[in-house]
Amino acid sequence: MEQDKSVRKPQQKRSIQTKEKILDTAYALFCKKGYYNTTTNEIAKVAGVSIGSLYSYFKDQDTIFIEILERYNESFSSVHDEMMNNIEMYRADKKAWLRNFIVKMIEVHESSKELNREMNILCYTKPKVAEIMEKQREKSWQAMFYYFSQYKDEIIVQDKDAAAVILFNLINSTVDQIVFEKNEIESDRIIDACVETAYKYLLL
Repeated sequence: MEQDKSVRKPQQKRSIQTKEKILDTAYALFCKKGYYNTTTNEIAKVAGVSIGSLYSYFKDQDTIFIEILERYNESFSSVHDEMMNNIEMYRADKKAWLRNFIVKMIEVHESSKELNREMNILCYTKPKVAEIMEKQREKSWQAMFYYFSQYKDEIIVQDKDAAAVILFNLINSTVDQIVFEKNEIESDRIIDACVETAYKYLLL
């Protein structure tokens, strides 16, 4: 269901709190039931607001979901910016930077595991969701590229661009394995193996 009336940006504390309550409720329902099994009427009911109030802040269910994803994307951006800004701290221990990067990516994914699953489903049918996921990938790629640029004289592989792709995919696969799959061995061992593989491939 979509309303024609224009949405408003809350300015007063009470309005801001109402909008946040709608977003928090929608997030919980999307994670528990999935996007397609959730309705705006249900979100309004659980949030304790009228459906008219909900539509005064959001045009439709898509805009609610997209705002949640945009906020989630900000958490990725914060991690990437932190890692890129602090890379000098790890110059004496290159493995530590890679390991810390993987751990932080796991933490972000774990905090919204169910939302990640919904994103992966909806990216095939909703271009805006795919665009937000691409932003996340681009941020991760930038972090990897920046990491390479700091040690370009020490990297032994000839095709550094291809090596960046390999490392990017290796880290993504490791994060997904730990977050979304059932593992027979400890996560720390998987992370250590990923870091060791990347380090030996690139720098030894």
